[in-house]
Amino acid sequence: MAAIDRVQIEYERLKMLFLSVEQSKSELVDNLINEAAFMKVQLESLQHQIRKYGAVQISKKGAQRQTEAAKYYTKLVNSYGTVIKTLNSIMGKNIIDEDDEFDKFIGRMS
Repeated sequence: MAAIDRVQIEYERLKMLFLSVEQSKSELVDNLINEAAFMKVQLESLQHQIRKYGAVQISKKGAQRQTEAAKYYTKLVNSYGTVIKTLNSIMGKNIIDEDDEFDKFIGRMS
């Protein structure tokens, strides 16, 4: 499957998670959702390269260094984590926490 198709599938999957979020917020984060989808597909591709060729190159003199795929993967996974964390916090602000049994217990104790 082409990368652009995989990005679209991931975008639609993430977008479904935001169905319960008010429309203005959903529209606001639409680009962020698209970026997250793109990054996930890129991470999968990089991960495939790293599994196939390794994350470390060894020179003829025996020196070791990280491959370009591994360097980019490390940077991208951090960015992806930040984007997902941001999306999660936006989605989480829309959820109304109902009192669970622990909250009821604490309420009775005070």
